[in-house]
Amino acid sequence: MTVLTENVRALYGFSRGTQATLSVAQPMLGLLLAGGGSPGRVLLCGVAAFAAFFAVFAVNDLIDASIDQQRFDHLREFDGFDIDSAGVRHPLAQGRLSLTVAASWVASLGAAALVLAALLSWVCVVLFVAAGLLEAVYCKLARVTPYKALLTGVMVALGGCVGWFAVSGAVDQPVLWLFALWLAAWEIGGRNIVNDLADVDEDVHLGVRTIPVVYGRRLSGLLACAALLVAYATSVGMMFAALPHFGLFGVAGTVVAGGYALVLPGLRLLRGCQPQVALMVFNRASLYPVVLLGMALLGLVVHQLTGL
Repeated sequence: MTVLTENVRALYGFSRGTQATLSVAQPMLGLLLAGGGSPGRVLLCGVAAFAAFFAVFAVNDLIDASIDQQRFDHLREFDGFDIDSAGVRHPLAQGRLSLTVAASWVASLGAAALVLAALLSWVCVVLFVAAGLLEAVYCKLARVTPYKALLTGVMVALGGCVGWFAVSGAVDQPVLWLFALWLAAWEIGGRNIVNDLADVDEDVHLGVRTIPVVYGRRLSGLLACAALLVAYATSVGMMFAALPHFGLFGVAGTVVAGGYALVLPGLRLLRGCQPQVALMVFNRASLYPVVLLGMALLGLVVHQLTGL
């Protein structure tokens, strides 16, 4: 039983299971914004997203295995909870998983995601494949350019839009574009830059070119804060655009939740860009799509019951 538990923990860490599970909220919110769907279609979208995110996060560790092996020679010097490290941090690099098992895990999850996506829409298949390819390109650019951060924004936006296209083929709706911009800005400011700020000492030793490594902590904090403010503005605008679905409660909940999860942490970065602060911003921002999904669901219920 101990061996089985350790293997499960290793696979969970390989796919960054907590972060991957939280990410399922992104396409599910896209589905709601598009008007929702039948219970069966909602379940199908959720399972497809679950498999896809577990595969994509694992692809990162699979491609970066050699870099991650070197990473353990220069670990960051501070302690702090990191959502990304729940389970086992980089288990393939640590030898906790074999390359065969790791590759089989990615291939199995990827195949399952594509089959399920095909049952939703061919557009969903294209979006999942595009997101996976962007993840691979991002990893290959680790030591090439800091501007790979922009790719993560596009990648996350594409993954979230799977939920929209699972129930709608419309591409001319303002709410869709606000949704995509929100996801891109949230990923760049709330996860990518701040995560790199937390790991900057490790990345310097590894020769990984990130925005904090190339441009310094101060400018990186400013860029992250700006992206978080864009994410906040677009999330509120998105909910206003979807007012007929989620009502005033959905908008109000978005304003409050975004202020706590995005604006306040972003402003704290302006006062200091220490790794501990960056990790706090990362952890709090990672929960935001789940909170926003909850606000949308509550707003939907309240609007249907009261008309507000």
